[in-house]
Amino acid sequence: MIFVLTVLGLAPQLSAAVVAFTIEADNEFEQRVQHITTRHGGSGERGAVWLSSLAMWFNCLRGLDDAGTELTVAQLERRVRMSTNLDGMRRWGYVTIDGAGRVKRGEPKPRPRPESILAMTRRGRAAAEIWRPLPDEVESRWRERFGADAVGRLRDALVAVASQIDVPLPDFMPIGSASWVGLSWAAARELAVCETGGAGHAGDSMGHGEAGGAGGQGLALVSLLSRVLLALALDYEEGAKLSLAMQLNCLRVLADDQEGVAQRELPSLTGVSKEAISGLVNRLAEVGCVEVVPLSGGARAKRVRLTAERGVRAAARGRRRLQRTIDGWGERFGAGAVAQLGDALAPIVGDGTRTGSPLFAGLVPPDHGWRANTRQPDMLPWFPMVSHRGGFPDGS
Repeated sequence: MIFVLTVLGLAPQLSAAVVAFTIEADNEFEQRVQHITTRHGGSGERGAVWLSSLAMWFNCLRGLDDAGTELTVAQLERRVRMSTNLDGMRRWGYVTIDGAGRVKRGEPKPRPRPESILAMTRRGRAAAEIWRPLPDEVESRWRERFGADAVGRLRDALVAVASQIDVPLPDFMPIGSASWVGLSWAAARELAVCETGGAGHAGDSMGHGEAGGAGGQGLALVSLLSRVLLALALDYEEGAKLSLAMQLNCLRVLADDQEGVAQRELPSLTGVSKEAISGLVNRLAEVGCVEVVPLSGGARAKRVRLTAERGVRAAARGRRRLQRTIDGWGERFGAGAVAQLGDALAPIVGDGTRTGSPLFAGLVPPDHGWRANTRQPDMLPWFPMVSHRGGFPDGS
């Protein structure tokens, strides 16, 4: 059972592009950096960081790298326009918090406060050297793979929308959860306000963030994709009871089968990790939208299905809300600009599946990479699930 992108359009198209770009960059980073994972090295390997994803470059290391100096937590959050998993970055060996890096078991762990001082470790600086060129390198690969004209049209279409977003958004998707995308318009506006009270051009900003001005021309392609997708999610989620991730990565799959779907099959049907699917299912069960029941025959495996009223209504409301959001974008940004964006994404994204998306050509994991030892997805997520465990875009 494969669901193609033409059903809902722009949101899953943008998501597929963001996730594919990120995984391609992550695979390259994994080959270049000295790292440890549960399968590679050990917790005590000297000089190595715990492997992380492109999200952790954009929402942490790049802010410190561009500043070239120590920053407080509050300063970093203003620079990257989001909060992040700073305690994770400390544990993984990338940064220190008030001078403390990795700590031994039983020792007190530093808790990041707004005034806490952040600095990159030696290992973090080495990782930053590797991350810094990768977004441009992957974009260059896309130009070779898909054609310079196709990627140029995509970039122009993204700029046409991003330049009209009046709040400086982060340059990458924030770490999200099963509930929400990890940011709100109110929080985005607050982070965009400088210390003197002016909006948009924070005094300690990296200068990448203004959606107006140069219109995003200087942004990495993945940042343009992320900003536009994030703006769409924020519009959808404003006043919503359920997140866009819940709708696109869970409810829309279950809505096509009244009998429900085996929970073990949901990762392959959505492109989202087992852990992230579990979070979505648990949250939807808490609010009464799904029920988890045993598979027939008394097997220990479980089946997830929409509840007869609340779940079915939630799935239908989500579809209508997403359509209203897209319609509103036509009025806000221009119907032509929105249509051109979808048209520019179409030849690159295809239907988002392994057999029907050109994006999969860049997703072959390195032989010794961690993704090579996992089940390869048949499709890309309809919405990113940026993991707090390292920032991986499919919830891994």
